[in-house]
Amino acid sequence: MGAVTRIRLVWSRGVLAAGVFALTGCQTVHEVVVDAISNQQKPMGTSYQLEVHDPSGGVEKELGAQAVADVRDALAARGLYEAPANTRPDMVIDFEYGVGPGQIKIIHRPPAVTLIGTLETSNEDAGDKPILVFEKYITLSAREPVPAATAAGRGPATRRGEELWNLHVSVEDPKKELAPYLPVLASVSIDYMGENSVKEKRISVKAEEATATLHRPPPSPSPPPPAPAH
Repeated sequence: MGAVTRIRLVWSRGVLAAGVFALTGCQTVHEVVVDAISNQQKPMGTSYQLEVHDPSGGVEKELGAQAVADVRDALAARGLYEAPANTRPDMVIDFEYGVGPGQIKIIHRPPAVTLIGTLETSNEDAGDKPILVFEKYITLSAREPVPAATAAGRGPATRRGEELWNLHVSVEDPKKELAPYLPVLASVSIDYMGENSVKEKRISVKAEEATATLHRPPPSPSPPPPAPAH
């Protein structure tokens, strides 16, 4: 199997479901879109080196620190740990985050029917309505570390390790700010690192529970297989 590849489609028209948050009682619920793919022929490993990429060309220092802290919490909750300095990690993880340019999406509002006596009246303010939304996202792309000879300058400088898995998590709604969404995006990523979602999945997440999910204990390591009997 070669490098992991997936083409992501962006719909410009249709029912706007992904990312529009709803209020349920006192809780905010976000609909998060997850797109994950992995190379099942390669072991995932447990140690990583994180490389952070900010496509916007620079963000506030506090926001950048929050983004990195949240994704490190997510990696820890998945049972992964950052490789110590001067040691070879099992994988190099490229981490990208940001807010995409605004896109016009179409929401469909069904007519509201009001019963007055024995007569039904329909709300005329129905049908399709354009709305400007922004994608808040994080992307994690894990690849094999380059061989030691290449890293030391004795191989092609542009060589990159083979991709192991790729994960894109996003929310779309009219808000442009990123900070409130980072725990939600990072918490959803935990269960999809190194996995295949087959297609885009939509998951409802309570914002108030995202931080608790990020700080859950990592899974216990699997016990070693029993020794063969002699």
